[in-house]
Amino acid sequence: MNYTLSKSGKKFNKSLISLAVSTSMLLCGAANAQQNQKADKESIDLETIIVTGSVKGTTKLKSTLSVTTVSQERAESFVPQGTVDILRSIPGIRAESTGGDSNGNITVRGVPLGGGGSRFLQLHEDGLPVLQFGDIIVGNADNYYTYDQTVNVVEAIKGGTAATLASNSPSGVINFVSKTGESEEGTLIYRTGLDFDQDRIDFAYGTPLGDDWAIHVGGFYRVGEGVRETDFNAEEGGQIKLSVSRFFDNGKVRLYYKNLDDQTASILPMPVQLNNQAIPGLDPREASNIPVGLTNNKTTDGSGGIRESSIRDGNSVKSSVIGGELQFDLSDDLTVTEKFRVAKNSGKFFGAFSAGVGSATSPSSIGVPNTDGLTLGYANGIGGNTPLSQTELQNLNGNGLIQDIRTFDNDINSLDNFTNDLSLTKSFEALAGYTSVTAGYYIATQEADIDWFWQSHIADVQNVPRLMDLYDADGNAVTANGQIAFGAPQWGNCCTRDTYFDSSIDAYYFAVDSEITDSLSISASIRRDNGELTGSWFQATPSAIDVDNDGEISFSEMSTETFTQQSFSEPNKTLFNYDWSYTSYALGFNYVINNGLAVFGNYSDGARASFGDRLADAGFIVQGQAQPGSVVNDLRMLEAGVKYQGDMFGIFATAFNVETNDANSESARGLENPARIREFESSGLEIETTANIGNFNFFGGFTYTDAEIKDANDPGVVGKTPRRQPDLVYSGTASYVIDVHTIGLSFFGRTDSYVSDDNTNKLDGYFTVNAFATYMITDDLAFRLAVNNLTNEIGLTEAEGGFQTVNNMDIIRARSILGRSTSLELRYNF
Repeated sequence: MNYTLSKSGKKFNKSLISLAVSTSMLLCGAANAQQNQKADKESIDLETIIVTGSVKGTTKLKSTLSVTTVSQERAESFVPQGTVDILRSIPGIRAESTGGDSNGNITVRGVPLGGGGSRFLQLHEDGLPVLQFGDIIVGNADNYYTYDQTVNVVEAIKGGTAATLASNSPSGVINFVSKTGESEEGTLIYRTGLDFDQDRIDFAYGTPLGDDWAIHVGGFYRVGEGVRETDFNAEEGGQIKLSVSRFFDNGKVRLYYKNLDDQTASILPMPVQLNNQAIPGLDPREASNIPVGLTNNKTTDGSGGIRESSIRDGNSVKSSVIGGELQFDLSDDLTVTEKFRVAKNSGKFFGAFSAGVGSATSPSSIGVPNTDGLTLGYANGIGGNTPLSQTELQNLNGNGLIQDIRTFDNDINSLDNFTNDLSLTKSFEALAGYTSVTAGYYIATQEADIDWFWQSHIADVQNVPRLMDLYDADGNAVTANGQIAFGAPQWGNCCTRDTYFDSSIDAYYFAVDSEITDSLSISASIRRDNGELTGSWFQATPSAIDVDNDGEISFSEMSTETFTQQSFSEPNKTLFNYDWSYTSYALGFNYVINNGLAVFGNYSDGARASFGDRLADAGFIVQGQAQPGSVVNDLRMLEAGVKYQGDMFGIFATAFNVETNDANSESARGLENPARIREFESSGLEIETTANIGNFNFFGGFTYTDAEIKDANDPGVVGKTPRRQPDLVYSGTASYVIDVHTIGLSFFGRTDSYVSDDNTNKLDGYFTVNAFATYMITDDLAFRLAVNNLTNEIGLTEAEGGFQTVNNMDIIRARSILGRSTSLELRYNF
């Protein structure tokens, strides 16, 4: 017997409800022995006020949502190397942080990652989105947010009102809540890498100013090569944030400003062996696969002229944000809330993508055309400007390999956006308690102006690759600086583009939260989203052009991508417009059994709209119109669970079922048909648990997910497991306090997953351990030693395509977690 709960006729299994109920009863039974005792240390923090996904703050105990909070102490115990690392500690969240300090992939409960970023999930800063769409190509939301000491807490909700109190986030919202200075505190931190090149300073200070004002200021600055080898300072920059609050008898006003100007390395898939094995000469734990020869790179400007760029820019971001929140009680039972955010975003994204691997004795093995009679040698440096012998090529770097490097060379001229959220809440007594009714209006804009300049180069295979030129039989170089094309001819000259998109969103929402009895509360909300996007997508075409004006057409100039009349007259994507509308709703309940125990459940039916770059990239734009069914991607989620805290033990357990429809693109993999249309279903269980026994503390969790592709435009993947989705993801931290000092270990692990939807090749699971120790010199001054990936494990996450067997090695292109790195920190609290 099944229950039909979705408008599309899809069914949720009754077994999910049975699982949730039985899990709740089992955990409640185990908890009853302590249910009459109040914990001195609230391990799950059920009395914490949650502001995310709620029109009026409520405690974890009484909230109908599945929510996780991450304090600063918890975040730092995972020894994070970037913002996305912190999210790996949240049950239900699957975060891939191997793209560098940012450029991560984030998803929830088996929801597909799609083309990268956070497609069905939104990153918020103080309750408003960083970007309106989480998966803009080369413009991930986490690129424009960096965690530092100005953050008070991270709140993550999964399902529920994520679909109705925010746009484009039906699977969840991760909200970084800033400090505001309502209590006086300050921090100054200096951190340096002991086995890698990085120096970083963090500071934060907040204080009340009299009875009516509060101020908080903070930020960071860093410089260095970073953990991965680049042979240059890949990291340089920082941010500053300022918050000013004014309190009145009937409300408050807060204004804030942020300026982020930062640069980190862009890490893209590189050659590795299957089964978590490094290639001789290239260790994916420390390699950047960034050719240092691209620090002064020559490209065309799209019209045949010369443009200069540098891979040193990596993932460069500039973001200036002004925002605010006003909240006033108009009467005893009527409250108005206004939130706004204006962001001016720009930057660059330059990374080296390994498009193919071959034998160094055969340039044609990586798809380079017209190489008969040609051989290879280094383009510059030691042994450069001369061809290598066949023996030298066979033994090159101990692997005898070369690779085709395609450069993601993008000018991000604008990712500007504006958000405004205005709501009115009426509260009144009804039944056993208070009921609040909220009506709200949300408007937002998102611009994206991004220019793509792609080139193709030959490089060897080592941690920091060297570019290689082609040489003829007389020893003359026929290429320069390893460049074989001003474009990507092996990918059908796909990728030199001039793109512009301008979108707007307006949404109306209505929410009711009611205390039915002293123990039972319910929530119901509905949202209507409307949006429109106008876009242009000019695709360059290849031709032979004398780029350097020397009167000859060189090897690389034979395929030069420039914008021509054909680019501007293409009938489908040169100018297009589409709109969308969808309705989302969410229903939830929470039943408090006692002060430390409650059960809850939610059903949500929501959606998100696709941004223009994904639709144009996949061929979903035809004659200026978006194809039916391609714009709105819907998601339905059902969950039920239990939360408990006692003297020494706490648990938050949620069973879930999710159904997702997704229309996406994959042209960056060079596919002839880039459109990817899938229907997914995932079921599972996530558990967060904590324990406090004397001086010992533990918190951790796991997520079990059974995911399946239910339907697709490729029949061969139906019934398969979605790409990169492990059955089990788990993490935890154990610490022990000795007098006033602390030592601890944290861990993260995941089981095997598949490289792609066809389930042909597997990525092995992995388990990593971090260690940290804090020594208090005085009450306010401390040393902290931290080791990330203590056992120096290889852990492959994102991978591209199938494997190639070259020189007796089975090679894929993938990204690995960072290897072991050790940092020392001096912290002063005042």
